[in-house]
Amino acid sequence: MDWVMVSRYLFVLGCLALAHSNAQSELCNKCKCKNSAKRIDVDCSEIALDAKVLYQNRSWLDEKNHSIPYARVLLKGAQVGDLLTPFPPSNLSYLDLSRNGINKIKVECFAELQNMETLILSDNNLNVLKPGVLKGKRMDGEDYPLRSLKTLKLDMNDLHTLDQDLFMHVEEILEVLDLSYNPFKVFDLQTTVAIGGIIYLKELYLRFTHVKQLPDHFLHTPRHLKLLDLSGNDFTEIPQGLADAQVLETLYFNNNPIVNITTDSAFPNISTLKVLHLCYNIELESIGARALSNLEHLVELHICNNIKLSHIDPAALSRVEVETELWPPLKKLYLEDNKLASLDSHLVLHWDHLDQLDLRYNPWTCECENQWIVDTLMPIYVKINETIAKEMKCGAPIEMVDHTFYKEHMGNKSMRCLDRYGNRPERDGTILIGVLIGLLLGIPLVLFFIFAYQRKWFGFFDSGPAAYSRQFYRRTRADEI
Repeated sequence: MDWVMVSRYLFVLGCLALAHSNAQSELCNKCKCKNSAKRIDVDCSEIALDAKVLYQNRSWLDEKNHSIPYARVLLKGAQVGDLLTPFPPSNLSYLDLSRNGINKIKVECFAELQNMETLILSDNNLNVLKPGVLKGKRMDGEDYPLRSLKTLKLDMNDLHTLDQDLFMHVEEILEVLDLSYNPFKVFDLQTTVAIGGIIYLKELYLRFTHVKQLPDHFLHTPRHLKLLDLSGNDFTEIPQGLADAQVLETLYFNNNPIVNITTDSAFPNISTLKVLHLCYNIELESIGARALSNLEHLVELHICNNIKLSHIDPAALSRVEVETELWPPLKKLYLEDNKLASLDSHLVLHWDHLDQLDLRYNPWTCECENQWIVDTLMPIYVKINETIAKEMKCGAPIEMVDHTFYKEHMGNKSMRCLDRYGNRPERDGTILIGVLIGLLLGIPLVLFFIFAYQRKWFGFFDSGPAAYSRQFYRRTRADEI
């Protein structure tokens, strides 16, 4: 038989078998199912499922007791309630149980899901998780691993602490952990031990957990951690414990109430860090000299949407070694939507090495301190992204508002400079005009009063003794004789 015909025959048989499995699936009778690459995606989102349907074998096994080849099973908002019955065996790789009001999860609930790589338990009512929740099967002498689980999302629950043995069955497997939007407030010893025991953890999300500081050596044990998100917490200074991170490459430090980053409160030495996000810190006012100098391999920097940030020191990024000033190898710089009025050319060593740049939505002053932007930076900016470059506008002085730096560059314009006292001529114009009008009106009035005084009109200006006597001995008029 022709091999092409055999291949087609086998393909048809496979499709028929898949269709048969699909037809027998109780889940697919209730939910939306989509066949893809001999696997089935099941979407039961916002569909109320009866517990009998969810846990019965007919939903997971075909008539020959073979696992139905599910790939992704979405049970978001399916009202499944507490997970008190273990899931039947399945080869699914992705299970989403978010928004189900789950309070409790039975020990070994997921033990038969040995191919599950992603488990999402977001937006439920979990406040306690027992260690056995992530317990799998006994395999090759190992301690009941859930052998494929790489990503676990526990965000938006009511967790205040974690059992120190919670991850004992996945501590050598788990790579991504999301604990965001849980009211921890502090990471106690049990929680620290639990997270620190995840040996190969690569990404840790701790957004909006209300913490003010990191415990000592919190990041020392996760030796493979590359991404850390501390956004939306209560940090008033940079956590010095970040120095314990050994391979950290990306740090999110957005939306924290930090006011100033100074030389004394600078970022610690994180030599591996490549990407830093410092955005939406609504109290941040200034970034001082050497504040970021310990991030010597920084490639991408986001400092944006900080509504009070008005100052970035020219030496914020550079460091001095053996009388030599060095800068990180920046490729992407985002400074949009702050309160910056000026920018020093010294901030970045090689502006022409940047691949991406965004300076929009700042109240830039179009005065000679920013003349270098017109002359030097704008040609580079246009090459990087002409559309964005053309949107960089002046915020002051008043007569330059909404003028663009691009227009000033194309017109070879020179921006005016303030005098040594910082005076602004445009603010003095009204005063000068007022003085001139005063002089024009005042001089005639003064001359009039001098003339009136000399002529002694109306007796108002002659108040001496002789003038008083003359009121009684004045000359008789002709008509009075």
